[in-house]
Amino acid sequence: MKRTFFRISLIFLSLITVCGCFSGCSKTVKDAELRLPLSAEPDTLDPQIAATRESRTVVLNCFEGLMKLTETGEIQPAVAKSVAVSPDGLAYSFKLHEDKKWHINSNHEEIFGEDWETAIDLRVTAADFVFGLQRALDPETKAPDAKRLYMIKNAEKVHKGELPVSALGVTATDEYTVQIQLEYASGEFLSMLAEPIAMPCKQAFFEATGGRHGLAAQYVLCNGSFYLSRWYKGSNMILRRNVDNPQAQALVYSVTFAYTTDEAIILENLSDDTYASAPILYSSIDAVKKEGCTVKEYKNGVWGLAFNCSDSVMKSNRLRIALIKALDFNIIREASGEADENRALSIVPPTCTVEGKTYSSFMPTLGALGYDETAAKKYYKECNLKSCEFTVLCTPEYETAVRRIIQKWQQLFGITFYAKVEVLEKAELDKRIGSGNYQCALTEISTTAQTAVQFLSTFRDGNNICRYNSKNFNTLISQLNTATGLQSVADGCMKAQEYLIQNAVFCPLYYRSSYTATNEKAIGVYYTHSGSIIRLDKTEILKD
Repeated sequence: MKRTFFRISLIFLSLITVCGCFSGCSKTVKDAELRLPLSAEPDTLDPQIAATRESRTVVLNCFEGLMKLTETGEIQPAVAKSVAVSPDGLAYSFKLHEDKKWHINSNHEEIFGEDWETAIDLRVTAADFVFGLQRALDPETKAPDAKRLYMIKNAEKVHKGELPVSALGVTATDEYTVQIQLEYASGEFLSMLAEPIAMPCKQAFFEATGGRHGLAAQYVLCNGSFYLSRWYKGSNMILRRNVDNPQAQALVYSVTFAYTTDEAIILENLSDDTYASAPILYSSIDAVKKEGCTVKEYKNGVWGLAFNCSDSVMKSNRLRIALIKALDFNIIREASGEADENRALSIVPPTCTVEGKTYSSFMPTLGALGYDETAAKKYYKECNLKSCEFTVLCTPEYETAVRRIIQKWQQLFGITFYAKVEVLEKAELDKRIGSGNYQCALTEISTTAQTAVQFLSTFRDGNNICRYNSKNFNTLISQLNTATGLQSVADGCMKAQEYLIQNAVFCPLYYRSSYTATNEKAIGVYYTHSGSIIRLDKTEILKD
């Protein structure tokens, strides 16, 4: 290794030198300064509207909710020190730690003037959580995840503007007690309280920002393990240890997030110890391992055949089923060179969890609809089509596989059937699919969802890449959202997944993985949300 990815002030360096004479000194650096890449600059650090993984990464390191997500996917109290639940699961009472504070600094002088240190009450109180959740459901906020809070009493009506935000079932019974009433019991409720949308918001600060909340360092007030110290637009942002959060204070002094997706830069900075951890490509695994890095794999994606169910041709589930029944898996395997061990057994990526346990420990071996030429012809005949024409999109490496698939379809379905392939680079393919400008595509569904329920819910109300919308499926998701208990939630997830597969919305073929590399001197680094969000509250740096 060429140089260290942390720096130490001269004062602390001298202390460490002296400390080296004593056997009882720590084996980790007290005030390390980390540097890590962020794939893009966050567009906002307003927790209620943070949508990109970059924004959510910074928010989840700078804010702390009633609950928190652990490395293993478990939900634990955070700002809440205890949680009481009514027997029917509809009423929750959260007792808060009384020594947590919002961190204010000289950045905020622009808002409050020279009296910035005493301008507002800096205690983290129940009122901050009430206001945060009210903002999340206020239709004027336009929070992208608002519907995920519909289990709270009156949340849907508030979000639709039918009731005022004051009618939301969230109250502060005293300065350090939050009570939340639910419309229905939900196994997802506590996990939602660990998400950015449920973070607290100090009303006096929010109002003082004048509509600029979350857009610059002076417009961000943090209560998490870190606070936002500097935000250099177009370059990087710097987080510092939040000394005002005694229970969850960061162990390192600072974190610099530099914006880059250049793999060469990432590999160079990992190899010379500039970066503590970073996402990497599969092709880079051997190189970073040689440098002593630990590599972790996250199976957070599923590659397969996606259908645009709103398309005039592909809206027929009979046709979609016929196409999948005629999909010879051997052709795909031989033409694509995919490994058998990555064969997808579900639509839900294995990294998603069910109440803290991996979904893969519950899921049945559903796979795709079985290859059956006779059934495929039967379903195609039932479509009663005079002709069938459509285009399959793919990236260059899968052109041969798609052409062989189409050839097989044409052999089975005859002269009324015509399909063609359109080859696109991945960026253009993603753009076409994202805009709904496609009919059929070999593509990947990757997720940042932490739970299987969250992932499956993305197929509700047409809000998915397949543009699928089904009343029956929506009912299954509604039932799933009201399920409680490990096995009940797992069973509901399997029913919802099976419905998607049997209706040929998406045919899973292979799992896709993302990878992270962590330097050998960095300990306590972990990733949540299917490996997409790095958490640094427990990170420490080993001494040389």
